[in-house]
Amino acid sequence: MIIIKTSTDSHKVMKLIANTLLNNKLAACVNMIPRMRSKYIMDGRITESREIIILIKTTKNLEKKVYKTIKELHNYEIPEISTIQTSNVDKDYEKWLKDFVEK
Repeated sequence: MIIIKTSTDSHKVMKLIANTLLNNKLAACVNMIPRMRSKYIMDGRITESREIIILIKTTKNLEKKVYKTIKELHNYEIPEISTIQTSNVDKDYEKWLKDFVEK
């Protein structure tokens, strides 16, 4: 199992990404954590915005498809998309995840 992380400032985009990944069996679970504050450099100045963190539970063999889907649906020109490697996952949870995305 891997966890792919992205964030957006749009609830509509968050729901679109989550539903598309789940409906296409590219992820078994998507966590959406609202009300995060982000600070970043944009056009040479510090910018602050509210964002939603999206954590996508999937398998390594679907990673490229998940990245591609996020890029196609995201509202940012250059979205942050990163993979978090898991070192230990409950066997029952991992089986449930694989059974869902691999069918």
